[in-house]
Amino acid sequence: MRWDEFNEIRMLLQSAQVLGEAAHEEVFPRISKFRKDALAKNPNPRLSAVASIFVPINKEMNLLMIERQSYDGVHSGQIGFPGGKVEEADTDLEHTARRETEEEVGILMKNLHFIRPLTDVYIPPSGFLVSPYIFWMDHDPVIIPEPREVQSAFFLPVQKLMRPEVFVEGEIDTGSGSTVKTRFIEHDGMKIWGATAMMLSELRILLNQISKSR
Repeated sequence: MRWDEFNEIRMLLQSAQVLGEAAHEEVFPRISKFRKDALAKNPNPRLSAVASIFVPINKEMNLLMIERQSYDGVHSGQIGFPGGKVEEADTDLEHTARRETEEEVGILMKNLHFIRPLTDVYIPPSGFLVSPYIFWMDHDPVIIPEPREVQSAFFLPVQKLMRPEVFVEGEIDTGSGSTVKTRFIEHDGMKIWGATAMMLSELRILLNQISKSR
């Protein structure tokens, strides 16, 4: 997707109808009810927020992704968006997404232009309720990964995300000694799955619907 096309779509994206669970179930239908039941049993989930950021690289739009460092935890080594848990100083969840992005990849909070939120995703293994927020930048970012949290950063082309065949199905190593059959996006040898794939599914469907309606 070119920069000029994104500028037209961006305004429509702000008012597009949120798809919610329907988009999430396209990726992980087998555990949809399990996630809902788990959230219902957890009245006080751990709150967090992530930033899905559109950035122009050579006038082609991309989404900034990160590979998390390996550690003794549920999300060790996974691919995701910049983001993290709410802290007391955060004014709201959007602020959390902005702050965490600045801390993890060095993009200043003021350089993120807000578009809209997407549907929350609950992650039963860690007890996090994740709120995704969409932003855009008007210039190529300078990425400075925080080495304790981020192994690497890379860009997923928006044009690739919008392709019908972008999601494939297969076995994923969860990192806890087990595997799960799910849909995921493969990019440069990396597999984007789980909660991040659900968020990307919602964003993908929204973008395609808007593109077709223009």
